[in-house]
Amino acid sequence: MWYTGQGSYGSVYQARVKDSDETVAIKVIPVGEHDEIGEIQKEIDMLKECNHPNVVHYLGSWKTKGALWIAMEFCGGGSVSDLVQAAEGPLAEEIISYICAETLAGLNYLHAIGKVHRDIKCGNILLTEAGEVKLADFGVAAQLTHTMSKRNTFIGTPHWMAPEVIQESRYDSKVDVWALGISAIEMAEATPPRWAVHPMRVIFMISREPPPQLADKHAWSPAFQSFVASTLRKDPAVRPAAKELQQHEFVRGPHGSARTQALQPLIERSRGNAAALLAELEGPPKLPPGVRCTHSPDAVEPLVHVRDHPCIVVEAAAVVCMARILISSRVDYHRLPCLMRGN
Repeated sequence: MWYTGQGSYGSVYQARVKDSDETVAIKVIPVGEHDEIGEIQKEIDMLKECNHPNVVHYLGSWKTKGALWIAMEFCGGGSVSDLVQAAEGPLAEEIISYICAETLAGLNYLHAIGKVHRDIKCGNILLTEAGEVKLADFGVAAQLTHTMSKRNTFIGTPHWMAPEVIQESRYDSKVDVWALGISAIEMAEATPPRWAVHPMRVIFMISREPPPQLADKHAWSPAFQSFVASTLRKDPAVRPAAKELQQHEFVRGPHGSARTQALQPLIERSRGNAAALLAELEGPPKLPPGVRCTHSPDAVEPLVHVRDHPCIVVEAAAVVCMARILISSRVDYHRLPCLMRGN
């Protein structure tokens, strides 16, 4: 299993269940003996019940010495951040429309069952190899932030935060709508608004300044500009809910196979970028805490996906890696730790 970097909470690996040949994603999060991970595991147990085509399916979690492991559905197409990087510039408006429409479908489902994502951004909007859109890191991200904050460590980026979150007032699911608006600008301009500004100043600007807009009015349709303006209303009382936004003309059009096919060249280019980055990596493989590999290096399959994930303060551009490890298990993912050797 190849390790190449650290993300906000840990590293992500691609794994294959040997008995079923099912591909899954494993997020490995370093934890200390005093970290309260019980609430995180309870959240994952609740998320296992979520069932929607636009929401990543969580499979379970377990703890090894020094780490929390979370197993979830694998999305081989990477993230929307990867697409933006592969495009080397703005995404086409029809692609942005498709991604926003699918994201709203996932958000509407989560909000209907009483869950708020709280961490919508392009890095958490994932794609399958077929171009299907899936929301990831919901619920668990909030619990992890609460746990990590007890270490006096600032986790996350403020650029996608709604004004009511920064002002520490009561907030609801409409914070996800604001974050989707910022993500739409991110897709159109390659970075979220105020990306070059220091995070602490960004917090002040979100609270005091007018909401962001698309910088080049001539480059985008009135429908797209209207959609962004609707999502970025500072007063949550007048900001539309996800269900209401699904009726907006920008996302209401047909989003069939033609849209997913339009994504394929970018997905392939993103995977090519990952392969090129892999070729530059040096040094022996590094395993997560509590596990050692019993396979020879020649038997380990190659890394297939690496993505740049912005992580303010903790790291400027942490690399979240997708590597392969061979694991033995049946359907019960809670048995996985028992089937691996400890260090």
